[in-house]
Amino acid sequence: MKDIIQQNMMNFIEKVMNVFTNEKALMLDEMEGTLKTYCNEFILSALSNYIEMIDEQIKENKTERRKNGLAIHKNYEERTLLTEFGQLKFKRTYYMNKHMNQYEYVTDKAVGLEGYERVSLNLAADLVNHAADVSYAKSSKYVTDGNISRQTVMNKIRQINDLKTEKPGKKTIKKLYISADEDHVSMQKGSGTIVPLITIYEGVEKVSKNRNKCIEPLYFGKYGTKSEDLWEEVFDWIYERYEYDSIEDIYIHGDGASWIKQGLSTLHGSKYVLDRYHLNKAIMRGTGAQPEFREDIYEAIAKADKEEIEGTIKNMMLNSSSESETKRINELRKYILNNWDGIKIRLTEDCGGCCAEGQVSHVLSARLSSRPMGWSKEGLKRMTALRVYIANKNKVVAKNFKRESKAEEFIERAVNDVKSKLRRVTPDSIGNIEVIRQGKVTPLFRFLKSIENEGYAYR
Repeated sequence: MKDIIQQNMMNFIEKVMNVFTNEKALMLDEMEGTLKTYCNEFILSALSNYIEMIDEQIKENKTERRKNGLAIHKNYEERTLLTEFGQLKFKRTYYMNKHMNQYEYVTDKAVGLEGYERVSLNLAADLVNHAADVSYAKSSKYVTDGNISRQTVMNKIRQINDLKTEKPGKKTIKKLYISADEDHVSMQKGSGTIVPLITIYEGVEKVSKNRNKCIEPLYFGKYGTKSEDLWEEVFDWIYERYEYDSIEDIYIHGDGASWIKQGLSTLHGSKYVLDRYHLNKAIMRGTGAQPEFREDIYEAIAKADKEEIEGTIKNMMLNSSSESETKRINELRKYILNNWDGIKIRLTEDCGGCCAEGQVSHVLSARLSSRPMGWSKEGLKRMTALRVYIANKNKVVAKNFKRESKAEEFIERAVNDVKSKLRRVTPDSIGNIEVIRQGKVTPLFRFLKSIENEGYAYR
């Protein structure tokens, strides 16, 4: 088997060199496509050979097999696995485990494959990362040309372990800003729900004339979690990320929802700020039928004159022409008065800017609610966690998936024995290629010689 691997390496090198020495002048795009195909074929062949070498090593060690109760039931059972490089096929042995009274593929366990897996974990990670932005069906189309079902993509998302962002070292800051808002999402049974999002950031900086961005943002969002638990998670992160006692001001920006104000009791000493977007939205709605009073309300807010606001709203009530309009005006009055401290604080303190609406749109809405779809509870929970994880500059990788227990020691020894044999594979046969035998120093000669020399250096 070791000789087969070495021969495959030689065949690969010759096929690659034939592309460069082809009498027909190939364009770069043609060469790129052909070389990619050759590379994928070589990798699949090497993986298949490697797995079958392990299977052979386990089978030959009869003493270890008998000690572990393994008796051969069937030879050369084929398995296929879809990988990043294409369809991987290999053969292995099916054993009867007398100790466990069950049948098993020991070699699958040796290379970390579960019995139900039809997609490699690296490919699964690629599918999941794409599914965070597009539908399950489109993820399959982009990554596998549609060779797996949307159900499989969804299942891979549900097999991911808890996604946690690593905590960096501590730093000292004077001010910390938090924005909180929610996305409104449709469920499969026709009802609606909200998904909260909390963003921690160290300020806002100008990117262009009409665009700002948060400095060092970090996102927290979960579906199906109590708001107090989410705020506790935020507090734990802040405490571990920053020198908490050195923070002079913590500002919580939001729209006045009770779950947002709950953060004030969790983060002691924090101050609430009503964000301008939702305040403007409430004023526009409340003065929709009487826009002539809009400027008066803004002027009263700018002076923090509560009595003037109440007087203006009273006049609007007197001029109201319908019950629905009166209701909207009364809602505006309650909204302003219930959030008065969060409005007034802007006049006395530099509370920073708020980016809650944009953050919700970017992190959640783009996948959860911007298209006509209905989510299951489990699907929404998983997708929310995935979107937040990726927004925090992470990427799903193979190790994020749930794995069964590790292989037994005798299986690990078999793997190490195979690796030891492969270390003795040499590049000697490169010298048989015609260009090397001629000895003429050309770019091609230097290229092949470098492979040969690298091989000896590795030995």
